[in-house]
Amino acid sequence: MMRFDPFREIEELSQRVDRAFGQAAQAPARFAPPVDVHEDEQGLELSLDLPGIQPENISVDAENQTLSVQAERKYIRAEGRTAHRVERVYGTYSRTFSVPAKYDLSKVDANFDNGTLTIKVPRSEAAQKRSISVKSATTLNVEGKTDTENHNA
Repeated sequence: MMRFDPFREIEELSQRVDRAFGQAAQAPARFAPPVDVHEDEQGLELSLDLPGIQPENISVDAENQTLSVQAERKYIRAEGRTAHRVERVYGTYSRTFSVPAKYDLSKVDANFDNGTLTIKVPRSEAAQKRSISVKSATTLNVEGKTDTENHNA
């Protein structure tokens, strides 16, 4: 038994009307791909789903603490071929992220594998965690000798 989904029925009706009046070839749609953002000591990692997109159709830009991703998946309509159902997403995928200054946008690394774009943004050198040695008056003296020992030597 199939459940009635009024939203699917409305969407299918809308697609039929669009096809009937040729509006499917309007300006391409814009979509925000889903993204996961994780942070660790090394920096940020963003993973975006871009199914069916070729790597050469992906653009990653970094400028003024803003990271932008754009990709395009074109619908190719062959002559003499009738589309009875077009449910996959076609058009422009676009996301923009504001990146805090503690990350270095000049060292962004992007990798595309199996429909997932992974972007790594490292922490800037100034924002890296580092251990600072604590000095005291006794550690400033040569080899742990006291001031009187240093003067007598």
